[in-house]
Order: sequence, then structure tokens, then C-alpha cells
Amino acid sequence: MQCCVLAMLDVHRELLPNGFLLILSPDTSSPDEVKLTRALHRASRSDKGAILVDLSLVDSLSDEAIELLLAYAFMLHAQERRLILCHVPQHAQHHFLYLDAASQPLLVPSLLDAMQEIDFTAGFDHAQGRRSSHNLQ
Repeated sequence: MQCCVLAMLDVHRELLPNGFLLILSPDTSSPDEVKLTRALHRASRSDKGAILVDLSLVDSLSDEAIELLLAYAFMLHAQERRLILCHVPQHAQHHFLYLDAASQPLLVPSLLDAMQEIDFTAGFDHAQGRRSSHNLQ
């Protein structure tokens, strides 16, 4: 696991078979969201179909972090990819609900649920690809 050190949130990155996992943890050294921005940018440049963000170690999210997550949810949706958030702090959940489908990240209760979601999506995409190749023959 890699760790970046530059902002209010510490971000650990892990490459998964079907996704890219970012684990946020508190870091009071700076009020800037640079690490989260860089981590989301790097993850979005991967060929993975989903970016999972585990928020289990943070008690709150800044408005800047929320806006950043919403922007990446929108961008990934346009690329037919997903942003999946798990363990979203209770008081921040309303920022991610009741949005149009293109702007809303998927909220799941746990990292296990997120992993199951990307495994299901990857299996579905693989099956769709197989069906498309059979239709071409």
C-alpha cells in the first residue's frame, strides 16, 4: 500500500483486480485537499471500472472534499465507470443522495459491499462483452 503526504486527508492507495481503492484518514498538518485530488486523478487515469473510497477512518468531510468527490462521480459516470463510497459519515450522506444519476456516487455501508459491487459489475460487463462477441459471429 502506498501513502501520500501533503494535505488534510491522508490517502492510501491500493490497486485491486477490478477497481482502485482509496482509503482516507485524517491528517491535521494542512487544510488543503491536495492529496485527495492527486489520488482521485491518478485512480481515474487507471483502466479500472471503479474507484472505491473508504471513509471509515474519517469523522467528517470538508465541503471541498465533498465537491471533489461529486465532480469525480460525474466524470466517471460519463466514462461508464463508477465512484463507490463506503462508510460515509452520517452527517455528510445527504450531500450524495437525491442527485441525478449522472452526479450520484454509489454509497454502500462497508468495504465488503463495495468489493461485491465491483465484482458483480465486472462480471456483468464481462458477460455483456461475451454476448456482444457472440452476436458478431
